[in-house]
Amino acid sequence: MVNATGRELFHKQNLDLVLQQIFNNKNISRIDISRRLNLNKSTVSALYNELDEKGILKEVGSGESTSAGGRKPVLVKINERYGYTMNFDLGFRHLHVMGNYVNGEVFYYQRIEVGGRNIHQIVDIIDQQLAASFQNDQTKHGLLGIGFSIHGIVQDNQILNSPFIDMDGVDLVDRYSTKFDIPVILENEANLSGIYERDFNDGRDKDNIVAISIHKGIGAGIVLNKQLYRGFNGEAGEIGRSLMFTENFTDNKNDKVEDFCSEDAIIDQVEAQTKRQHLTREDLVKMNQAGDQIVQKELVHFTYAISRVIYNVAISFAPEELYINSPLIEAIPSLFDDVVANTQKLGMKIPIRLIVHSGYATLLGCCSLVTHRVLNMDDYDLAFELKE
Repeated sequence: MVNATGRELFHKQNLDLVLQQIFNNKNISRIDISRRLNLNKSTVSALYNELDEKGILKEVGSGESTSAGGRKPVLVKINERYGYTMNFDLGFRHLHVMGNYVNGEVFYYQRIEVGGRNIHQIVDIIDQQLAASFQNDQTKHGLLGIGFSIHGIVQDNQILNSPFIDMDGVDLVDRYSTKFDIPVILENEANLSGIYERDFNDGRDKDNIVAISIHKGIGAGIVLNKQLYRGFNGEAGEIGRSLMFTENFTDNKNDKVEDFCSEDAIIDQVEAQTKRQHLTREDLVKMNQAGDQIVQKELVHFTYAISRVIYNVAISFAPEELYINSPLIEAIPSLFDDVVANTQKLGMKIPIRLIVHSGYATLLGCCSLVTHRVLNMDDYDLAFELKE
């Protein structure tokens, strides 16, 4: 609120607190909100009515009456059909697309092959996806916001570095915020994995967590005191660019972690030894299942190296829990068992969890950030529920 008075700010704060209670507690009555926030009933009713007039609430029946009897309280929740967000993960080989109602519920998901397409062709696909969402829209306010998961460095909602996709001057924020007059948010994909765990999953009840994302590169989403830590110029968590020691550490070679531990690093090693080209993650999984000794040897090297990376991250940030977002490890679960065993041998006691449905994680993290923004609740904890 620009130039808001103290009374207006106080009103806005109470309105947000009521909305937060309804969002986080699913079915809740006005009397329960009054008790939780220690606000009198008339104040809560006025705030409730203000939210209800906007169409963001939905009555879902009656609760239990008190022991003294009387009318049963009306239960309310967020009206998921208030509006929706569209979220996109700009991967190197695939564009992942997700539509979410305002409560986070997924109503649409698609993975689109984009290997070899430039950013202008990818933007055309995004435009088509948005146009299709308009045609199928049955919500009150339609598209509320758009989010983009970026495999690169993002600061102040701008892409500073995009190592895998040449943005060629395309400004996603300007393009879509101008076109639709809605919030458009960009965020690093590893950061979004951390947001996903914080708002949708096991990290809800923890203040400090780290999510390590292992794809074409390697990054870490760091959540400290429940807030995303981006660091200077958004470069916090760029662990893939950390330097490794080689056998001769005086040879001036700048070997990076992602040269040994990323999916691309494994693929490069397997291609070099098998003389095959254009291998994919799916190829590695099939070759491993077939007992290919070269692949299995490289996967052993991978788990050995990534375990040390995880250990170093754990002792650097001391999170309560650490999460791994890796489609490769998800596809070969025994790799996760090996990583856990290796880190335990190193003396690490911090629990490690594998993010399931890794293709969803960054998109759901994106959904959370965009939803916070469209509700004007960036500074509030919102608990989303993921329906299988």
